[in-house]
Amino acid sequence: MGLRVSGARAADRNADMAIALLVLDLQVDFLNRDGRMPIASGQMEQVLANSNRAIEAAAAHRAAIIYVGNEYTRWDIPGNWFRHDAARAGTPGASLDPRVKRVAEAPYFPKRKGDAFSNPELEPFLREHHVKRVVICGVYADACVTATARGALRRGFEVAVLSDAVGAAGDDARRSAIEKLGRDNIEIESTAEFIKAF
Repeated sequence: MGLRVSGARAADRNADMAIALLVLDLQVDFLNRDGRMPIASGQMEQVLANSNRAIEAAAAHRAAIIYVGNEYTRWDIPGNWFRHDAARAGTPGASLDPRVKRVAEAPYFPKRKGDAFSNPELEPFLREHHVKRVVICGVYADACVTATARGALRRGFEVAVLSDAVGAAGDDARRSAIEKLGRDNIEIESTAEFIKAF
């Protein structure tokens, strides 16, 4: 399960690095115009298409693919109010969007907080598979993507975010989140760069 590191740093590496593609919160409530908390409508197709391209490339090269989804409880009253009851466990909106490419053997990790590492089983899975680099696509760029990227960085992983495969409520929110992540020593790369690095 190796992938040569992509983006501007690729030239500085001379060994393959085990990576994991985290497919974050690509759920019905966030990717449909009639969902309970949709990202900007102009971003939906791009996020889906580029996430699927990344998933296909990772699968073709036997890289780890991990699906992560929100499953909020009915008791998270303030959060559910803020999210318009989106992605509540057991509801149709919490399901992964059917347009997202699924890889049969890829695991799914539910979470109840923004950071995917709030699920205590995620980090041991990555360690068991010798993952050194985490690449993230999904939503929301300024919330769960940011929290997960920073969570991975705190745990010593190298981290990249696919700038054209993450979404937010608006273009300004996405742009601002990506700029902040870049300042946090998180690599920002395109889906094309990610694919080219294989």
